[in-house]
Amino acid sequence: MRKLLLITALVPLCAFAIEDKEVALCASKKGTVERLSCFDQLADRHGLAPKTVVTPTVGKGKWATSTSTDPLTDKSIYLAFLDADRGTGRFGEKIDMVVRCKENKTELYINWQSFLGMDGIKVTHRIDKNSAVTSTWDISTDRKSTFMRAPVAALKQLATSESFIANVTPYGESPVTAVFDTKGAELALQDIRKGCGW
Repeated sequence: MRKLLLITALVPLCAFAIEDKEVALCASKKGTVERLSCFDQLADRHGLAPKTVVTPTVGKGKWATSTSTDPLTDKSIYLAFLDADRGTGRFGEKIDMVVRCKENKTELYINWQSFLGMDGIKVTHRIDKNSAVTSTWDISTDRKSTFMRAPVAALKQLATSESFIANVTPYGESPVTAVFDTKGAELALQDIRKGCGW
């Protein structure tokens, strides 16, 4: 009887240990895109969230795209991710760009993988061979990402571009430049454009 009780008590603990290993594996992923994808797959496997549908990448260049459902509103959330070809965070992590359509709002943000400061920050960006533009971007709550204000005009340009270059100076560090190969953006951003009506 004692053995049965001991086994019954240990079975749930084994299940939690497996999940801890899975969570640790996802947390150890270097790139934000890979890490987010790993956590999405983990949630899908364990039925913890609505299914995320990864859309085909044919014709989308280096972009990764996905569609999920907001459990609070049952509305679709469209995402497009792109890792920088050049430029890394403070500890060598990949810098990535994310474009999102959620609740009819379009967002473009760059995860710099470095502490940026507390307030809005100047970011200089350039699409293809156009003139560089410097503007103030908002900072995320984790203080590592910058959000472009009113990004739709820039995203329309980005849709037919081949490159996007952005530069920022993280708090107390040297400037960082990220270079993105944006070929395929027109297809990658298609669901986002439809979902947010632009």
